[in-house]
Amino acid sequence: MRSTLIYSISLLLLALSGILFSSAKAIEVSDLHFTELNKQHGLSDTAVLDIVEDDMGFIWLATSNGLNRYSGYDVKQYHPSDVDPNSLPSGYIQSLFVDSEGQLWVGTHSGLALYQPETDSFKVFNKENSVIKTDLITAITESKNGDILFADRKFLYRYSKQRSQISVLTQVFNEESFIKVIFEEANRIWVGSNKFGAKLIDTETLEVHDVKKVNPWGVSLDIRALHDISVINGNYWLATNNGLIVIASNGKILKKIESKDLGVEEEVNSFSISVVDDDIWIGTFIGLFLLSDGAAVPVTEAYNPEVIHLNAETYNTTGIPPEIIIKVIEDRTGVVWAATFHRGAFKYHPDFASVHFQPVFNSERHTEDNYSTIWGFAENSSNELFLVSQQKGVGKISKETGNVSFFNLPQDIDVNSSFWDIEIDNNNNIWLASSVGLIVLAETDNGLVTLRKYFEGSFIDHIFKSESAIWFQLPNEDVHSIDFDDVPNESEPATPQKNLSQEYGKMFAIYADDKKRVWFRAGEKLIVYSVEKQQITKVLDSTNGINSLVYGIHQTSDGLWLTTRSDGVIQLDEESLVLVKKQKRDNQSGFITSTTSINNNIWYSDAKGVHKVLLPSLREAESIPNQQLDFNSLGEGAVIATRNNIIYFGGNKGFIRISKNANSDAEGILQTLAPQLYQINIFGSVAKSKRNSMEGDDSTHSFSSKEIITYVSQLTLKHDETRFSISFGSVNPVYPNQVTYRYKLSNFENDWIYVDDERSAQFNNISFGSYTFSVQAKEPGKSWSESKNLQIIIERPPWLHTVALVFYCLIAFAIFAFIVRQYQIRKANQLAIKESEERLKLTLWSSGDELWDWDVYRGQVYRANTWGTLDFPQDDIRTTGAYDANIHPNDVSRVKTALRDHLEGNSDFYELAYRAKTFKNQWIWILDRGKVVERDHNSQPVRMTGTLKNIHHLKEAEEQLNLFKRSIENISEGVFITNTQFKFISVNNAYCGYTGETRDQALASYMHFHLYPDAFTEEIKKTLKAKGNWSGEVESVRVNGERYEMELNIDAVHDDDGKISHFVGVFSDITSRKSTEKELLKLANTDPLTELPNRSFFQASHQNLVRKGAQHTLLCLDMDNFKKINDSLGHQTGDILIKQIAKRLQRITGKSATCYRLGGDEFSVLMEDNADIHTVTHYAQNLLDTLSRPFIINKQEFVLGASIGIAFFPDDGTSPQEMLKNADTAMYFAKNNGGNSYQFFSGEMNQNAVRQLQIENLIRQGIKDDLFTVYYQPKVDIASGKLVSMEALVRFEHPQKGIVSPGQFIPLAEQTGQIIEIGEQVLRKACADTKRWVNQGLFSGRVAVNISAKQFELPDLDDRINKILSDIGLSPLHLECEITEGTLMESPENGLQMMTRLRERGIHLALDDFGTGYSSLAYLKRFPLNTLKIDKAFIDDIAKSNVDRHMAAAIINIAHNLGLKVVAEGVEEEAQLDILRRYDCEMLQGFLYSRPLNAERFEKLLTENQKLHTLLGHSNF
Repeated sequence: MRSTLIYSISLLLLALSGILFSSAKAIEVSDLHFTELNKQHGLSDTAVLDIVEDDMGFIWLATSNGLNRYSGYDVKQYHPSDVDPNSLPSGYIQSLFVDSEGQLWVGTHSGLALYQPETDSFKVFNKENSVIKTDLITAITESKNGDILFADRKFLYRYSKQRSQISVLTQVFNEESFIKVIFEEANRIWVGSNKFGAKLIDTETLEVHDVKKVNPWGVSLDIRALHDISVINGNYWLATNNGLIVIASNGKILKKIESKDLGVEEEVNSFSISVVDDDIWIGTFIGLFLLSDGAAVPVTEAYNPEVIHLNAETYNTTGIPPEIIIKVIEDRTGVVWAATFHRGAFKYHPDFASVHFQPVFNSERHTEDNYSTIWGFAENSSNELFLVSQQKGVGKISKETGNVSFFNLPQDIDVNSSFWDIEIDNNNNIWLASSVGLIVLAETDNGLVTLRKYFEGSFIDHIFKSESAIWFQLPNEDVHSIDFDDVPNESEPATPQKNLSQEYGKMFAIYADDKKRVWFRAGEKLIVYSVEKQQITKVLDSTNGINSLVYGIHQTSDGLWLTTRSDGVIQLDEESLVLVKKQKRDNQSGFITSTTSINNNIWYSDAKGVHKVLLPSLREAESIPNQQLDFNSLGEGAVIATRNNIIYFGGNKGFIRISKNANSDAEGILQTLAPQLYQINIFGSVAKSKRNSMEGDDSTHSFSSKEIITYVSQLTLKHDETRFSISFGSVNPVYPNQVTYRYKLSNFENDWIYVDDERSAQFNNISFGSYTFSVQAKEPGKSWSESKNLQIIIERPPWLHTVALVFYCLIAFAIFAFIVRQYQIRKANQLAIKESEERLKLTLWSSGDELWDWDVYRGQVYRANTWGTLDFPQDDIRTTGAYDANIHPNDVSRVKTALRDHLEGNSDFYELAYRAKTFKNQWIWILDRGKVVERDHNSQPVRMTGTLKNIHHLKEAEEQLNLFKRSIENISEGVFITNTQFKFISVNNAYCGYTGETRDQALASYMHFHLYPDAFTEEIKKTLKAKGNWSGEVESVRVNGERYEMELNIDAVHDDDGKISHFVGVFSDITSRKSTEKELLKLANTDPLTELPNRSFFQASHQNLVRKGAQHTLLCLDMDNFKKINDSLGHQTGDILIKQIAKRLQRITGKSATCYRLGGDEFSVLMEDNADIHTVTHYAQNLLDTLSRPFIINKQEFVLGASIGIAFFPDDGTSPQEMLKNADTAMYFAKNNGGNSYQFFSGEMNQNAVRQLQIENLIRQGIKDDLFTVYYQPKVDIASGKLVSMEALVRFEHPQKGIVSPGQFIPLAEQTGQIIEIGEQVLRKACADTKRWVNQGLFSGRVAVNISAKQFELPDLDDRINKILSDIGLSPLHLECEITEGTLMESPENGLQMMTRLRERGIHLALDDFGTGYSSLAYLKRFPLNTLKIDKAFIDDIAKSNVDRHMAAAIINIAHNLGLKVVAEGVEEEAQLDILRRYDCEMLQGFLYSRPLNAERFEKLLTENQKLHTLLGHSNF
């Protein structure tokens, strides 16, 4: 029977912080358990703006109200001070950074601060002592050379450690914002802002590039904010206002991780990126995100890691709210810290999730008195876990949630029964040990049904499952077993087998081995029972080393391992069953109650918690204290190790689930990190106490001093400083309350002194000499840390010198007299003190203060001079809870803490101001002061007296005055106060900042406006005295001579009599705003190059004219051939030319018109109130004449023309847009007509422009839809009449528009550049058709393809043609390129090079339209041509005109002399053919033989080539 219920375990636990488990799988929400660090733990504010870990492990937290250092045990706060120049400059901490040397840098709203650990103070850099322009420091980092980079709201600075000097690197942003990140690389610096995206700074030139625009690194980002940058696997992860952006090192965007990728709908404003193991933690505006294994997967467009969002739905599980997460870091202990904007900081460690307490209740009422006691667990073949509750019976544990759902008991079971154990057999039947017997149940779809009941009415509290049977003992101590397969139906009764009688008393089956033996615990003995022999084979007792009850047996290859109640785990030899080894266990840990085993681990519970023991070393590897178990008293034998190696312990409030590393049997021992020394308290040191007094420390009252020793390795003490204590502790351990320590002072004591959670060592009366103080720390499951050492040298006292000893002898006789005298003085002093106490009581009585006297032993408070308005403060220490609480809830903890500190002797006196409730339920401030006046021999307080004082009115006045003072001092506007004579009597910080004056200079001066006449100042004074206020914008000058503009408001202050007593002025610097307004106005309306009005000014002016309906004329002017100058001589020359053009235009326009620069070389002129066409014509011609004169730049003349388009209002348009479009159209007509002319707009121009646009769109569609076809015109050998070649001609057949004339679309395609694509399509189709006909044997000559001027300008034309030939598979010998004479002569040298490359590839070249251009015979003989084509213009009249005939003969003769063949184009008559034959022209082409034919008809022509012989009169083909 379970008489050893463990319901009363309530001991405080010894802190243990060993790493119980380590994650071996992807992180899950159930693994994440956070703990909170807020104001209750000592944090100065819950708005945590940044968080870092220093090189010693301290966690520093920046808040909006001070800096905090967290050691793992407590928080130390740092705040600004008006009287300490080495304090923080501001309480609003914006950023923190720890550099490579371990120095802490603090960015505040009042400058940059460097923490100096040796003095626990700060060195401040601000605009008063450096070049910093604004004191709001928003971001800090470290450069490659170790210098510090930091930024304010606009500028980037560098602090050189070598020179100890700050310099301005560059201005990053034009407007103020919060710079959130600075990230330096080898050749650039990233700077991220919360408003203006990101900038890249070239580290060589310090040139600032916007990532939204083109930059040298190819980074293109359209973002509003960049808060953090992290390099992960060589890629840049950027935290932006819209999620994350991952870019490669070459600037390419690999992935944008936005809201949809993170599983949310709202915009994800991300602030921080941190990598923990392979997981990526992201702090955002809407909570914390985790990309599980996000750093282990390459980032591509398909990158899609598992996302965990810690939001409101996961709050109850994880403990972290859906707050704004400012920063996420991982410290050296593996703790992940998350800084939030409203809730302080949260920390997570994998250990937090390794042990989970699951409460179980008897009903929906979740209260302390309704817990359900768990007595056993069982697992079925489907790995489902069942438990038995003493009150509720059978329940099942959900695999997903861990919650327990209880089954309804069958109706044949009494609901008042109690249930004590559970087993599940191989048939999945459920066996219950209960107060009404042994019950066998089966689970069905409708719940549980009863299969069988045994020994109804008997109390059975323990059952055990062996390989094939259930074992149990009846109240009469008979042991029975029931085979699983013998559970019959109700109609087949069966009797359980009786195995053992009452010989050994109370017996519990606890183990079944592989030899078919069952082991029973019988008191302090073990009974081994053979199932096959049905007899006891062995009895083990103290002779085998068993001296305590055995709760569990585990077998390994090393032997048998027994877990005993008091001796821990012992090892028995498997054969001899004798003791081999015993665990060294703390006897203060209480009885072991439950045990189980997994592989080479044994787990057991005792009074201190749950422990894991490694086999075979018997080393305790893990320890889980009751604090982590939620003080759940664990029941006897209520434990199971499941098949998936999860351990469950049952208790009186539910169960404990241990889920990680339960089966780890690694013998490797991690070492605890070394602790740190904090400070030394020296008692009895008069010298140091005086020094501390000078520094403002009140430690002189106790004759003690404190020194920080964290950063020192050696300390020298005076001879009288022999009593001291040293505080120490591990920095930021995972479980601070579970770390144990040991220390020793070498040369004083060589043995370690062990302490638990006490983190100080005290030494008294240490003699002089050299000592080494050493301290070590140990976390459970880890070895002792390295020692943290401090060498302490105590100087020799002067009285131990020889001279001193002689002196002692001389004064020996005087000592006795001195003692007697001291006794007399002491008596006199006691009498004086008594009289003084009486006078004090009378004084307090007259002051109205209430007196109180507390008899600590009796617990009674005696009061005198009571006010009658409130009861004595109910603090539960001096008074009991008999009366209602009357101390404000926010002050109770302070009262108790201060009172306990004084009672424990930690303070000299007790003094505290707090709020108390009067009888009228009103809160008033009182000052409670007292002191322990009597202690017993154990230094425990016996009597304490004190006073109560009403300070409510003083507190209210103090708070009001402080509020006004802070407001005026911190306001951004300058504020000054003058007396009635206008002498300054007070100014704030902003005033000094604006004027450059010190406060003393300002207070020694009078209000005066130095840049204005004295009368101006006097007038303002008169206005103030008369009206009481004055406001306006005035100009002033700073101390350094710099002028500035300010907006000033002055008001009068009246006294109680209504008279003016003072004047208050408020002003702000508006210089920047005024300057910006002027600059913006200029930039908005003026072209920066020519200083002419720009396009926007033109649009506004033109719009104004149109709106007024005023008649005017618009001239649009564009320079001819300006692009060639720009391209050949560069943009710098082009800019100089544009300036000269603008000056000439300004001289011409004068006052009669206005000239504007619209952009590039395009200008416009507006002529107002003048619609006379003759005047406009004269003006336009004057413009052309002026601009046609040569321009001289760098001693070189340039002659340009201009094209002018003219439009009249309202004849040529009624809107500015229509007028400009029509003037542009007229201008382009003038340019197309040869340029250097003007053109008036007409309706026909508009129609032509529309027609050209339509044709251009048709060409674009034709290229896209492959509407261009190739026609072929044969070339015939005149001598033989054979078809030897052909020319490919392009034709455009539109499905809706029909055939478009080449004369329409080819010139337009030349202008737009579309001719290149058309030419390549024609070349590809012509080569394909030729290849087909060559393969068919129909054709063996060349196909001639025209090369346009645009194509010929391509530098890779030969490569393009060669690629098409290669794609088609046509030999270059079958291709001839026809190039016009005009194309070649545009750039003869470049043309010669291209023709040479084409000829080298085997392509024939023909000069087309010869005689129509301006070709030079000198070039003609150099060109590598094969063929010359005579233009049709020379052939048309060859039979009629001698001139044409002689010219044709001359051309043919020249060609033959150059070795060229000649083709005559446009031959349509027999007479023309005869003449050409006479002149030995080789080939003809024209309608005489054939019109151009499509590919299908031309193929038929090739097959019917015989018709050509008939036409030419030849008999052979």
